[in-house]
Amino acid sequence: MPIPMKITAEEIQLASQLRLGGIPWVPSVGNYVLDESDLIQRGSPFQPGVYFVLNYDHFMSLAGGLDHFREVMLWLPTWEDCREVLRELGVGDADVADHLAKEDAITNGRERVSLYQLILARLGERP
Repeated sequence: MPIPMKITAEEIQLASQLRLGGIPWVPSVGNYVLDESDLIQRGSPFQPGVYFVLNYDHFMSLAGGLDHFREVMLWLPTWEDCREVLRELGVGDADVADHLAKEDAITNGRERVSLYQLILARLGERP
């Protein structure tokens, strides 16, 4: 049985910084989100407040539309999401591999933290 994705407090804090930094996000099926406003009344199968968007229309209906959804939900990018965002920001695969090695992120189990930090750095370089 697969182990559910666990989001650390540090990752949540960094995800909040990513939102403030202007990370491009179009909510879609497959996203993990943190319900910051207690909009969803059902318990989370992961950890309190963390949900996986499986039924997009249901989530949009609960939130009253896309704009409100984006206001009350914090996107928690997965490893794959981070790689896609980094590619869109012009960070190549070799640069990501070098960054992860330099941070010893894989050995320490901090890949997402390291990728979030790399995205933040890249967002800070944008004009």
